[in-house]
Amino acid sequence: MARQSEVARGALMDAAEELYGRDGIDQVSNRRIAERAGHANHSAVAYHFGDRDGLIAAMLDRYTEQAEPSRAEMLAALGPDPTLVELLRCLVLPAVRSLLDRPAPCWRARFLNQVRATPSTAALLERPVAGTSATAAIMAATGERLRHVDQPVLNGRGWMLTGMVFEVCAAYEAEVAAGEREPDSAALGCFLTDAAAGLLAAPVTAPGGFAPDPTLIHL
Repeated sequence: MARQSEVARGALMDAAEELYGRDGIDQVSNRRIAERAGHANHSAVAYHFGDRDGLIAAMLDRYTEQAEPSRAEMLAALGPDPTLVELLRCLVLPAVRSLLDRPAPCWRARFLNQVRATPSTAALLERPVAGTSATAAIMAATGERLRHVDQPVLNGRGWMLTGMVFEVCAAYEAEVAAGEREPDSAALGCFLTDAAAGLLAAPVTAPGGFAPDPTLIHL
């Protein structure tokens, strides 16, 4: 019975990724998701997740849980004094792989970008997620290497970085789906890592910054 429930939950999450990623969060009903997942019971989302936000939270947790083991492995392989680029690679590359290394057609990057861009769901990205000790360690070490950057500036750059990664991955995913690009998530992850390091450690010519979100990075 538990196995059946997990299969049903996975099918609903997969269906929601596609519909949300293609049509937008607020344009998709729970009934459409249930139908797309092959459920005759149109209340399947409510039964398994409580409501729409519960469904989306479970989808975000699934994404984080898939990225975390790779982050832990990469972090453990670093030397005693890793560079900023090495630390950010541990953060960014597993995130990119979790988004894009999936059977086609893949909608996960576009789904996450829709969550970020939709006012009614953006706050779900800020929820604390259990079992993310590697991510926390990477963030802490990254912050140590950026102590020379004023916190308001760093907050603003972190907010910009989150948007950049989500937007680029969503556009990349769409191009791969359209047959316009051969997939290479490792190359994209390295490209984004280099851009992230440049953005976060750039010279500061004026105090202050713009940061609607006080947390450094949401990946």
